[in-house]
Amino acid sequence: MGDQIRRRLGALLAAAVAALMLSPQMGALHRLPDEVVLDAGAAWELPVSSAVRVAATNGAEIEAEPQAGGLTLRAGGAGEGELTFSLLGLLPIKTVKLSVQPQRVLVPGGQSVGVALRTGGVVVVGNSDLGRTPSPARLAGLKSGDVIRSVDGAKVTGAAQLAASIADGGPARLEVLRDGSVVQCDVTPAQDERDGQYRLGAWVRDSTAGVGTLTYYDPSGGGFGALGHAITDVDTGVVMPVGEGEIYNNRVVAVKPSRDGAPGELTGDFLGETEALGQVTGNTEAGIFGRMDAPAENVLYPEGLPVADRSQIHTGAASLITTIDGTAPREYACEVTRLSDKASPGARAMVIKVTDPALIARTGGIVQGMSGSPLIQDGRIIGAVTHVMVNDPTMGYGILIETMLKEGDAQQGAVSKHSF
Repeated sequence: MGDQIRRRLGALLAAAVAALMLSPQMGALHRLPDEVVLDAGAAWELPVSSAVRVAATNGAEIEAEPQAGGLTLRAGGAGEGELTFSLLGLLPIKTVKLSVQPQRVLVPGGQSVGVALRTGGVVVVGNSDLGRTPSPARLAGLKSGDVIRSVDGAKVTGAAQLAASIADGGPARLEVLRDGSVVQCDVTPAQDERDGQYRLGAWVRDSTAGVGTLTYYDPSGGGFGALGHAITDVDTGVVMPVGEGEIYNNRVVAVKPSRDGAPGELTGDFLGETEALGQVTGNTEAGIFGRMDAPAENVLYPEGLPVADRSQIHTGAASLITTIDGTAPREYACEVTRLSDKASPGARAMVIKVTDPALIARTGGIVQGMSGSPLIQDGRIIGAVTHVMVNDPTMGYGILIETMLKEGDAQQGAVSKHSF
């Protein structure tokens, strides 16, 4: 009788182990990469069964923290080793090579900067008839938001060059970027009866300029990130493609405070600057990125600050660094009131509330031009301000610093319109 019970218990245990091994959580464990690189102190969240155990060997330092629905692994000091995942510490499942690199340190920004971009191609912002002649661009299917990148294979570098490329009036093939896809448009320019010039009948934009805030400078490679969101065309909302661009030192000369229903703005003066601070190489949903021409400094944190892992960010007291007068950044109190639980939260990963009386008295909270102001919590850079809430300007959104760094690492004003 006892043997029969033992056999049944053994069969049940084997079935339970088999079911666990075939569970989605175990599947996720099997799909782990063979090599993982973490910053010292960074956390790695795994949606695995509570029956999983992890052991660090060969110099790896890791602290396992059981969480509801998974396991959080926090890296120790810099070094290399292996992690072995097993079932109840008995049945090995997966071995992963672990490299822990020194914690990343950035110089926080907060300086107001002027941004000048020339587009890669030209952005179509509208079509117009040429007197009594229908717009050739509209007849060819060109739409607002299209980016004209080349004419008959020749790269378009700006509005003037586009005008020259169609000046003879012959049929032309345009390469157009539309909603992330490349399309071809055949168009025949028409002669404008008003001046005899051949035109497409389209309004285009080839440059833009404005004011924002520097988020970080990376002393290890000279890169920078700013704004925390993309620069978009004012008429079409399309992300402006970067051909060339620079950031300049900007002096804040006036502040229009935000009020409920009416966001304010910083007025800056950088147009007289002749020496750029850095070159812009990328304009993405996470901000603008590029390389500084000389090291950037922050008098508040001259040694820089470590980068916060997402798991280290929490609701509660924080601060933001921004410039609302002249060129000197200051630190102001705020709170993180909510964190997004999305895997890729983008520019609205955090909800923040300005609590500093001095900042509220001067600006009403968050104003346009403060986008990119770095957010600090527990001695770490956690992200940047991105947007103001229109109905309550003391509230706004922020992006995670890790989201900005991912884009920055991958890449290392005045608005002009021209009629054709």
